[in-house]
Amino acid sequence: MPTNVIEFTELEKAGEPPLNFLAPKKGTVYVVAITRDGCPACQRQKPKLERLAADLESKHGDKVVFARIHVNYSSDSQGESLRSKDRLRHYFYPTNLILVKSKDRGAIEYYRSANPDMRELRKNIERAVEVAKFFEKGS
Repeated sequence: MPTNVIEFTELEKAGEPPLNFLAPKKGTVYVVAITRDGCPACQRQKPKLERLAADLESKHGDKVVFARIHVNYSSDSQGESLRSKDRLRHYFYPTNLILVKSKDRGAIEYYRSANPDMRELRKNIERAVEVAKFFEKGS
């Protein structure tokens, strides 16, 4: 399953809290990368994240979903980047989130890191799979 690319403006128009939009279903782990135009670290991370997504899809199927939020940016137009930082509470690009949906709190942030090592991200995704199983059973 390829990484789903979501334009930040689409997220703004959703009309619901961003985490609930990004993590709609219990029992699934949502791995989200927040990236922007012209970000060298984002470009370096992209193929690594794609390989990780393919590997985890073969192991967990549709229980792990990868998405990338694309933020438009130029030195002349930084407004969208500033809005994304306010809305998603991040500062650096790329920022990676791992989200799971709970019964009583909606989507919750299990993990957040700026430009993490893929081994660290994988380890936290695997842990989040166990948390998502717990939430799926009704908790």
